[in-house]
Amino acid sequence: MHRLDVNENWIKGSLHCHSTSSDGLLSPKEVADYYTSRGYSLLAITDHGKITTDCINNKEGTFLTGIEISKGQGRLKEPYHIIGLGVEDPSLNSLSSPSEAIDEINGAGGLAIIAHPSWSSLVYEDLMDLKGYVGIEVYNTGCDVEVAKGYAASYWDHLLSSGVECWGFAVDDAHRYFIPPIDADRGWICLQNVSNSERAMELLRTGQFYSSTGPAIKELEMSDSLVRLKSSSVTRVNVVSHNGRGICIDMNNLRGLLKAWRKPNERQRMTLIYNSVEANTEGKITTAFLDGKEWKAKIVFNPKGIEQLEIESRIFSKFIRLEALDQYNHTMWSNPVLLK
Repeated sequence: MHRLDVNENWIKGSLHCHSTSSDGLLSPKEVADYYTSRGYSLLAITDHGKITTDCINNKEGTFLTGIEISKGQGRLKEPYHIIGLGVEDPSLNSLSSPSEAIDEINGAGGLAIIAHPSWSSLVYEDLMDLKGYVGIEVYNTGCDVEVAKGYAASYWDHLLSSGVECWGFAVDDAHRYFIPPIDADRGWICLQNVSNSERAMELLRTGQFYSSTGPAIKELEMSDSLVRLKSSSVTRVNVVSHNGRGICIDMNNLRGLLKAWRKPNERQRMTLIYNSVEANTEGKITTAFLDGKEWKAKIVFNPKGIEQLEIESRIFSKFIRLEALDQYNHTMWSNPVLLK
């Protein structure tokens, strides 16, 4: 069972960004000020080959030490990029292989994240070769806005289908900040407010967070047969599982379904898929009930989109995760549940 009860104490976190200590536009203090001014309360500056701590005493919130290292080669002859969080020894740079680097990060009590697998031209086998990383970057802002290589959900799904429990992180990988295309404050994680780095690391290690480029979770519950979501208004919710198993609730299709069900001739065709379709509207709020052949759903929506969703089904296999998109195609990703 995966459950998130989000409240006003939850915070935003940035876990991959760069300063003038490597190749970023802003100084470490300016990076800290940038994210603090935009409502972030958790920050890790992950400069290339360097552990930057200059801003620890210059910002509010919680600071995680971090580093980005480049090691080895995948099958397409490009190096792995690994984010190490909670580490303080720059000698990681002297290690020769990505496996050694991940082992060293874990041995120091840190967390290893595989950065931008699409941008790095990694393939599935490259990720399966490595053990011990806590997750991958499911979204990387810089790689997206600069070269359209920012999304990595297919990598994530392949790992989950193989039984690898790993989390999905949305990050900025910010270098430019104020120079278009803007690569900062576009991808983040949300988690409970924490008073120290140790608690933040534990929440990250156990997947007690979600990632987003816009939509916000208010409440989420997922198991092998049930999904419940309360969120900011979204226009599409995808419940993703293994090998074609999943459910998509899209506002345009939902409105079309409700309209067609009211017409006897069209309803007759749809009974191949749905047992019944009902909808009740009070003011601007509509509650739809879909009784499908393999799943049932209750959907509460307003003119801006879906705000509550409940799905019951036994079709899911191997894993289940949820993603939701708003009218601007901003996306939210939950962490997965591995199914037995």
